[in-house]
Amino acid sequence: MSLYYPMMLKIQGKFCTVIGGGEVAERKVRTLLKYEAKVVLISPKITEGLQGLVEEKKITYKKKYYESGDLIGSYLVYAVTDDAAINKKCEEEAKMHQILINVADSPTASDFIVPSSIERGSLTIAISTEGKSPMLSSKIKKEIEEIYTEGYEEIVDVLGEIRERALKEIPSIKDRRYLFRYLVHEVPYEIDSQQKLEAVKKEMWKVYESLKRL
Repeated sequence: MSLYYPMMLKIQGKFCTVIGGGEVAERKVRTLLKYEAKVVLISPKITEGLQGLVEEKKITYKKKYYESGDLIGSYLVYAVTDDAAINKKCEEEAKMHQILINVADSPTASDFIVPSSIERGSLTIAISTEGKSPMLSSKIKKEIEEIYTEGYEEIVDVLGEIRERALKEIPSIKDRRYLFRYLVHEVPYEIDSQQKLEAVKKEMWKVYESLKRL
């Protein structure tokens, strides 16, 4: 099996095509919408959930079977039908036009796979076994979720705000590195309650103000 190159894609405003109308297709569509892609759905039949998205005009729906040429203009494609022959044709067309494709249940035919992930606001942690053991990915995800709780969303936001201010207010690169290192490695992130989370955020700003004056 080929190794996958880990990366994050910005799909906002880009056309992403999903071939298929079942539950798997619905999950893919909802994820794409979450990241503000322009979704095109092609399938003769779709789930009630997908129909709802069509009626809300959140996706473009083409009620038909896949035909050659349907993928032109796509940024990436999901082929998630239960027909292996159709999925294969989608793969061939995508590769012909150098379009990234994910083929259902076929990592070897896919240009990309979507790893299991944990999201805490701007913090995203991805776990992948490159398709060899999704169950292990799920196990590791649960373990990491217990370490990086929802409070980390606010911690990352504060770090981002401090970084933005530091770039404007602290001219020395060396001083900024010291500040960022101190905030990440020396401030204890004890955030198992809202009260403790607020105390940590207050401490982070206190550290910033004190180091800024040095």
